[in-house]
Amino acid sequence: AQVDVRRGLWCTCLATPLGVRRRSVESAAKVGRDPGNRRARGERRSQRARFEMAEVEETVVHEPMDLIRLSLLEQVKVKLRGNRELKGTLHAYDQHLNVVLGDVEETLTTVEIDDETYEEIVQVTKRQMKYLYVRGDGIILISPPLRTT
Repeated sequence: AQVDVRRGLWCTCLATPLGVRRRSVESAAKVGRDPGNRRARGERRSQRARFEMAEVEETVVHEPMDLIRLSLLEQVKVKLRGNRELKGTLHAYDQHLNVVLGDVEETLTTVEIDDETYEEIVQVTKRQMKYLYVRGDGIILISPPLRTT
């Protein structure tokens, strides 16, 4: 039996003409020699593979909320009911699409019709806010930042 000190594992090795080959790997805790309760090598490999896979999947969009998750701490455009638009940094969101935006610019567009000439008069009003909480049922769409590959 041999001890791999870096991993805290006990293993039995088989000498072959091509070199040393491991026959089996057991956790030292399973054999009762290490109170540290360390994992077997195979489990560590699968954990590492899951971690690497998770890193790759951080940028993949599988469902709509993934797109919002990828837009955290980035500038987004939010369209609301009542001809309101918000541009700001997305700080937080939840499953109901309630969002918290920072450094927000609100744009309110009103359209009035002149009684005499029947022309449309479009008024645009803008205001700045440091932080803003927006209830999810008033949101029509959230536009993430443009990403180039």
